[in-house]
Amino acid sequence: MAIVKDLWFVDTQVKALTNVIALNLGDAGAGAFKAALFTNSITTPDGSQTNPAYGSAPFNASEVSGTGYTAGGATLTDVVFEELSGSPGYMRWDFSNVQWTGSTITSARGLLIYATALSNRAILLRNLLSDYSTNDGIFTINVHSDGVAKINLFGP
Repeated sequence: MAIVKDLWFVDTQVKALTNVIALNLGDAGAGAFKAALFTNSITTPDGSQTNPAYGSAPFNASEVSGTGYTAGGATLTDVVFEELSGSPGYMRWDFSNVQWTGSTITSARGLLIYATALSNRAILLRNLLSDYSTNDGIFTINVHSDGVAKINLFGP
């Protein structure tokens, strides 16, 4: 039971690319995407799971809790999906840093990003590599300038 790696959920990507679901990674509409924090006690997520979603196994247990954190996580803002500037052949999915202010959060290990309008469909799980906590502080996920995910379309 652990978060062992980053995961793009295959079923979500295949269904989006074959127009079974209307996933728009560039949707900057209010509330289109949310990010929830999970502890490392979560059952190891399966990237090949059918219809992965926040609120469904394994994302129906082991979400962090505490002052300043609301179940379901935070709404993402300034969402973009675009070619990475200065890096032809690379796409990036990006959004503003995510913060929980005045929070007391214990042992956050994973960040689940999901689409609220698609029955909370899971898109990406990021492994934070360590357990992180706050005690009446600010818990921040700093998104790299290349985005939360960078995809190489040209190969090695």
